[in-house]
Amino acid sequence: MQTNNHKIVDYDLVLDAKFGKEGTPERIQAEEAAYSFYSGQILQDARKEAVCYRCPIVAKSLLTN
Repeated sequence: MQTNNHKIVDYDLVLDAKFGKEGTPERIQAEEAAYSFYSGQILQDARKEAVCYRCPIVAKSLLTN
């Protein structure tokens, strides 16, 4: 198991090592995939909140009918 060395690292260097320098096709593709995932998570969370806000309204309408 790898342990954390608790040192602050310039994360751009980590991304450079894994996906290449900024502007390379691999790095651009990785950034687009990360942004797509992030955007999807935001939408998923928003949908969950919207359902939670509608739950009392739906329950109330079902009880009155």
